[in-house]
Amino acid sequence: MVSNQMNMVKKIIHYLFYFILLTNIYACKTYNLVPEKENIPKHNFDINLSGEIPSYSKIKYWVEHPEKENHYASLPENYTDTLYNSNPEMDVFFIHPTLYFKGNRWNADIHDKNLNKEIGNSTIKNQASVFLGIANIYAPHYRQMHIQSYYDMENGLQAFDLAFSDVKNAFMYYWENNNKGKKFILAGHSQGTNHSERLLKEVILKNDNMKKLLILSYLPGMPIKQFRTDLTPCISPNQLNCFLSWRTLAEGYFPKDWEVSDSISCINPISWKTDTILSKNENHLGILFQNHKIRYPNSVSVYNSKGVVWIKPIKIPFARFYRMKNYHIADYNLFWINIRYNLRYRLKENGYH
Repeated sequence: MVSNQMNMVKKIIHYLFYFILLTNIYACKTYNLVPEKENIPKHNFDINLSGEIPSYSKIKYWVEHPEKENHYASLPENYTDTLYNSNPEMDVFFIHPTLYFKGNRWNADIHDKNLNKEIGNSTIKNQASVFLGIANIYAPHYRQMHIQSYYDMENGLQAFDLAFSDVKNAFMYYWENNNKGKKFILAGHSQGTNHSERLLKEVILKNDNMKKLLILSYLPGMPIKQFRTDLTPCISPNQLNCFLSWRTLAEGYFPKDWEVSDSISCINPISWKTDTILSKNENHLGILFQNHKIRYPNSVSVYNSKGVVWIKPIKIPFARFYRMKNYHIADYNLFWINIRYNLRYRLKENGYH
């Protein structure tokens, strides 16, 4: 009798442990989460309320930078990389997604210590970290626009312009002071992908020197269509000088407010192809959980459908108790190891070491 009770207790603890892990897989919150009225700005956009313009010559305005004393980016606790390079020959410029969900300003306060810490502990630790030991990570703080900007176009566009002005200034400072002729990767997620796309259109692809050094762009989490003939979507696992984009949803689900179309670029982040063939579970290398550990290889299979990646039910303990329709918040975490290994493969196949 006692033995049976102990087994039951163990099962409950086991269940609770994995439920907590499941509910904390993610590195950021979804951009189509409509905020409560009390958490949104009560006034129209006002440039005078946007706060101090960050000066990127000061290290404090970078959430991640090779010269910072303390780093948020780290490898998963149970993952060993024998190829780790502490002094990479290339860079990644990473633009974080929206984490500003509550506030009475249309753009986040660049000096908000709690928000800045959350950015580091979430998206830098769980998303930008995929490039650690392969590229030097440059990730600026910027006055990101409030999540409500996606639902209030008049104010939102002004907030977006302001946020982008910071991103552009940060990139130009990086380019003029840190790049020094190195190849670089551009990467972001969600709002960060929006800014990345604009940065490509308005700055990088208009500058021959920048364009020559850009080797890959990661643009997940938003509907991205080919916008230049000289920057095509990646269509194979070993291709460089192209861009990668995907959005992850449960099989059969399309959000009502999402644009879905075969014209939207989408790559399978396991097979790294643009066809509609279902990837094999055996090719999935593991999920990065919020406890910063890689768990459950062979648990995910996906396929492309009308500009999104549809994911089959995840094969992990107690997954039936916590299923989602929209996996936007896990676009990196679900495929962290696959992203990292594929980047290494692309570089090796093209002569980089």
